[in-house]
Amino acid sequence: MNFSSISTNKAIALGIVGLAFTAAAVSCVSVATANQDCVVMGVQSNGTTLTGMSKKEVRKYFDKEAQKALSKNAAVLSYKDRHWNIQPNEIGLQAKVDEAAEAAYNIGRESNPVTNLINQMRLAIFGKNVVMTASFDKDKLNAKLAAIEKEVDTPPANAEVSLQANGSIQKKPAVTGLTLDTAPIADELTPKFESLDLTAKVELEPQESQPFILDEDIANIDGILGSYTTSFSPGDRGDNIGLAASHLQGALVRSQATLSFNSIVGPRTRAAGYKNAGVIVNGEPAVDVGGGVCQVSSTLYNAILLAGMKPTERTNHSLVSSYVPAGRDATVADGLLDFVFQNPLPHPILLRVANSGSALTIYVLGTKADLGGKTISLVTEGSSKNPSLYRIWKQNGQVIDREYLHTDSY
Repeated sequence: MNFSSISTNKAIALGIVGLAFTAAAVSCVSVATANQDCVVMGVQSNGTTLTGMSKKEVRKYFDKEAQKALSKNAAVLSYKDRHWNIQPNEIGLQAKVDEAAEAAYNIGRESNPVTNLINQMRLAIFGKNVVMTASFDKDKLNAKLAAIEKEVDTPPANAEVSLQANGSIQKKPAVTGLTLDTAPIADELTPKFESLDLTAKVELEPQESQPFILDEDIANIDGILGSYTTSFSPGDRGDNIGLAASHLQGALVRSQATLSFNSIVGPRTRAAGYKNAGVIVNGEPAVDVGGGVCQVSSTLYNAILLAGMKPTERTNHSLVSSYVPAGRDATVADGLLDFVFQNPLPHPILLRVANSGSALTIYVLGTKADLGGKTISLVTEGSSKNPSLYRIWKQNGQVIDREYLHTDSY
């Protein structure tokens, strides 16, 4: 055995161990010296090293970063081509500068000297990131979002068709209803504000609701298909007529659909605004709430007949009415008698009402081509006690159809 060789190997091994301990000791001394009274090695904030900064310097750094962040919009909310900005001061957004500076400086100093030295060695190798956080006033954010919600929220509005004095048609497009729920938006923004992740961008997604009458419903309406006018005297009865007729304004009836007078006008009660006026009850004149409403249904009846509509439910009065010829009235009563008609034409029709205070006119607007150039008139035959009503269809001045409608008995 060569004892000289063994001794040499031991000496080399001991030398290596000694060098390792010496290197470790030197490293410890170097790290401890470098970290004295400043941010320890390996500490950074979002890619910027903070190592070697004094307490004052690291606070100055975070203060500068806070000013940079808070100079931006806190958030931008968007919906299509509309935008709303939320400024930091509007929600009391404040960066926690002192807290971040203290956290950065105290890293590696939280325990006893030995543990601190070990932790600092680890930090020097693996590093540590410090994120500056912020606080804000949630009530102010909710108030800001409530104001935006109020701007966004929109009730749906039907497409409209109006009749001008010269007989021309004017159209107004439909409005899609919007309803915005801001609670999820506040939840989405909170972590971004608290981490100073600015500017936060949010695409609003309000719930949409379509109106009943859409642009396509009125797209082909181009003129008056039929109209009828009746006269009345101002007063309580006239007020009832105006109130009932107002419910017909802008009513749309799509192709093959029906319109129920009672359904669209609603109950004739005092709570609904109706007054006592003359009516016919069991064949005798009387006074009751809603007197005069039958003049509206009768005016509508004549207008829709002249526009080519198809009556599907209609009842005559027990006495001849003074405002329309015999055989051309349509009586209604809450829950008892209704007037209903169907639109047999290819396109929708829309009702327009004109009330001068002494005359009621109901217009049926539609697509003139649907009548194919035909004109319509009404003819009554027989006595006033038993009149028969016919609808006369003409083309190029020639009668092409004589349509029997009904025979009434008064």
